[in-house]
Amino acid sequence: MIGFSFILLSVACSLLIAHFLKVIETRGMDTLHVLTVNYLVAFLTALMVTYISRVEFLPEFPIWLWGFSAFIGLIFISNFFIFSKSTYQNGIGVSIAAMRLSLLVPVLLSVLIYHETVTLVRGLGFLLVLVSFGLLIFSRRGVRVGSINSHWLLIGIFLFTGMADASLKIFEREGLSGGTEFQYLALVFFSALIFGLGASAYKGELRFTMDEMKMGVFIGVPNLLTSVFLINALVYADGVFVYPAVNVLIIIGGALVGKLYWDDKISTLEASGMAMAILAIMFLL
Repeated sequence: MIGFSFILLSVACSLLIAHFLKVIETRGMDTLHVLTVNYLVAFLTALMVTYISRVEFLPEFPIWLWGFSAFIGLIFISNFFIFSKSTYQNGIGVSIAAMRLSLLVPVLLSVLIYHETVTLVRGLGFLLVLVSFGLLIFSRRGVRVGSINSHWLLIGIFLFTGMADASLKIFEREGLSGGTEFQYLALVFFSALIFGLGASAYKGELRFTMDEMKMGVFIGVPNLLTSVFLINALVYADGVFVYPAVNVLIIIGGALVGKLYWDDKISTLEASGMAMAILAIMFLL
């Protein structure tokens, strides 16, 4: 029951993030600026929680985990940038479906590396994930974002989200004994912040508007909490249950938010892909 409560909290935070990311695209804000502020907020919040918790300020992580967290920070901000563009072009429901199908990566990690249980039914679920993702990709092949076909946005979301989620499983198994989840996420978010500032400086666009800073704050807190809640859910339940449950609920919630609030248009092929995505994830439960 405790694990499922953490799952619901993580889902709610994820849906808030998707909603705010579409807001910044529809209002024409600079996505990189908003994401940079978001990671500043998330980093400072993680530091504050670490201080209040009265734990050692510097975690006793193995050396490789420090470098690993820096790499994951780059993955985090890159994934959010792609996801923001996709929610605007492909719609919230389709983008979230592609993002959630990326559970294939951390579930395979849980099974192959950490030897969590896999059954014939779950194996069928893996195959359905691939089929449903194929339907989503095929449905967007004719839509372009500038010079880029928008189906590449979905592929990017799939790969980057899978890597980001798998990193949380790796930390839960390899790093939790040396520090807290807030300390790990502080490192990841600080890395993402540095990459964001560096990219803005390279573009010569270091002046942030007040609206961009406000939206960055709105995204930053749920961004931190969604990972914290997911890590805690993994403490109380196996990854082969947590990841599918989170993904099913987010796909359903994302489709409802996209349709009811944003009036996103969903084709028959996309609806079929989303329905099969839910079925695939249910097989993985």
